[in-house]
Amino acid sequence: MWAKFQEVINRSIRSYPQYVLGIFAILFFILISSHFNPESQALIAYGTVGFFIVAIMAGFADKIRLTLLFLALLVSWRYIVWRVTDTIVYTGFFDFMGTLLLVIAEIYGLILSTLGIFTSLNLLDRKPLSIAQISPSKLPTVDVVIPTYNEAFELVIDTALASMMMHYPKEKLRVCILDDGGSDQKISDPDPTKRAIALKRREQFQRFCDENGVSYITRERNINAKAGNINSALRYLEGELILILDCDHIPTHDFLENTVGEFIHDPKMFLVQTPHAFYNPDPVEKNLNVFRHSPSENEMFYYHIQKGHDFWESSFFCGSAAVLRRKYLDEVGGIAGETITEDAETALKLHARGYKSAYIPIPMIRGLQPESFSALVLQRVRWSQGMIQIFLLVNPLMQNLKLHQKLSYFSASFFWFFSYARVVYLLAPLGYLLFGLRVYHATPMEILIYTIPNLILAITVSYYLYRKVRWSFYSEVYETALSLFTLPAIFSVFLHPRAPEFAVTPKGENSEEDFISQLYTPFILILLLIIAGFFMGIYRFIFDPVSWTVTLTTLVWNSFNLFLILSALVIVYEKRQVRRYTRIPSDELVLLTLNDQTYYGKVSDISMGGISVKFYEDEEGNLPPVLDRYTVYSLIVEDEFGRKTVLKGKYLHHFKYTSVFRFTEASDDMEQRKALLRIMFGQNTRWIEYEKIEEHLTPIAAFVHLASKIRHELQLGKIMLHFIAEVKLSWANFVTTKFKG
Repeated sequence: MWAKFQEVINRSIRSYPQYVLGIFAILFFILISSHFNPESQALIAYGTVGFFIVAIMAGFADKIRLTLLFLALLVSWRYIVWRVTDTIVYTGFFDFMGTLLLVIAEIYGLILSTLGIFTSLNLLDRKPLSIAQISPSKLPTVDVVIPTYNEAFELVIDTALASMMMHYPKEKLRVCILDDGGSDQKISDPDPTKRAIALKRREQFQRFCDENGVSYITRERNINAKAGNINSALRYLEGELILILDCDHIPTHDFLENTVGEFIHDPKMFLVQTPHAFYNPDPVEKNLNVFRHSPSENEMFYYHIQKGHDFWESSFFCGSAAVLRRKYLDEVGGIAGETITEDAETALKLHARGYKSAYIPIPMIRGLQPESFSALVLQRVRWSQGMIQIFLLVNPLMQNLKLHQKLSYFSASFFWFFSYARVVYLLAPLGYLLFGLRVYHATPMEILIYTIPNLILAITVSYYLYRKVRWSFYSEVYETALSLFTLPAIFSVFLHPRAPEFAVTPKGENSEEDFISQLYTPFILILLLIIAGFFMGIYRFIFDPVSWTVTLTTLVWNSFNLFLILSALVIVYEKRQVRRYTRIPSDELVLLTLNDQTYYGKVSDISMGGISVKFYEDEEGNLPPVLDRYTVYSLIVEDEFGRKTVLKGKYLHHFKYTSVFRFTEASDDMEQRKALLRIMFGQNTRWIEYEKIEEHLTPIAAFVHLASKIRHELQLGKIMLHFIAEVKLSWANFVTTKFKG
């Protein structure tokens, strides 16, 4: 019965959102604004918490999903009404300002949570529409465009070669490298060194393109970054569809087979977006040592939120791994360029014209994530500034969109104010502990019946909605690490909305030793403030016993902030990355023939630079004889479909029962390179085990797991010594300068 009820509600919301949401809003307003005595409020709050937890543990939560989410929203909005109406008290200017800042952060958090629930009401798990029965002559022509600026040559050509190998009629497929690093402006740079680098780059790419049937396109001037690069190339393209790939996004063979069908089926389809998937850890995963042991950060967006947007007809362009219909792109003047998140802005404009998008949640590209914390910050600053630009310059609520589309786009842009809330939550308890600011006016009883159940529900709802794609507290870790840098960037957008410029995220970085990121200083300063807050809290606890409940509550809050800051300090201690290529676990069959004797083994891991093989004993219990170091051997690799590929590798050494070979010719031998790309990236099946995380930790288990990682990986002593040395050096320079003056 509950399942049928939910289905009816879902259909009603989708078909008549304005009426259903209107009725819901009236009922909701009555319930959240009604006055209840403390006993009734406690019964509602803790009853909802208990009911929610029992439903999850007993396994029937999905059957009463709408009921649970409605009750959770009811309790949370009753909390915020109480905060606004009963706890904002003027006891002094600084107290009042601190109170307002905190209340605004809490209101923001609840609005974002409500929008997240709206997005999660129904997730559309769209399946590809097959083109197998369609005559090749009737398939649309496709231009694959690969914009590049300063990325490594090998990174770009791997994407181009893999694109050429996609399963699609060759006469219907054109692959183009759009090289902004070899533009006329670049090869005419006044700096002779930069000019020589740009000219060498252009010649290198032109030679590759001529030899491999790829089109090379550049332009006169580097205007409007990636959007300008693509728009400039459109005059040379004639395909009905355009597949846009970042230069490190290597596609699988079936990418076009799984996406083109949507355009044939629906003439109003302007976009088919697919997930961005990665084969290397980001700096948070790497430095916390959680890569492939916990869900990746991008999974929450690509395997949950985008599915929700798709249900609400609002899945949007993410810049790469997407196919667009050319004629609709021409209607809006190409890729949008008013903001630096040109992808989402383009989709917004086309949705406003009544065109449709689709999201196919099958990962069909593999790319590189930023390897250093500074690169991650650069990327997220650009994203946050661009989405705030959309919020200010092309506000979704003011566009010609359906109501549910407006809410979806508003949610996507509104999220990027998270840095404000996160910084306020970091500093608010310090305001009381260090300076005695009263920013939270509530009695112990009110905290018990309003604050605590609201906090537990926030964690519980987040766990229930996102448990398959994000473990609890990982979002807080990412947001804390990034917010101190994205918040100033957001303020700059408010002051100058059109000022931000597109910055390319560095990819393929290597470091030969551990080092401390230059961005560590704000975290050290906050850590010192948090420690000072503990001392002052103990002092207040002893000498101001009347306020012991407030002091104790604030100390608990300060302890959680300490946990987050320590996690940030783990992240800024960058672990070395000496491997040029990321190794990927594998298990293909390998054959090695020596002196007319064939030996069998299995691949342990493989990369574009080498392969590790574990050989089996033959029937007589013999392993391959000792191989000659630095000698090239031919390895026959057989995949799960029985296809055999010959790879030539130079034997290096034997390590942990595996023999290691290096592909020394891969950069020059294009056939060898294609073979590697075919083995590593051609099939989706290779990655199923690679990214599978079946364990769904409860919030308590996730907290314990994360705390254990922080304890194990934290290098606080080294960071503090580095900080002290920096302070000493700065002081010495200051004194020297003053003395000379």
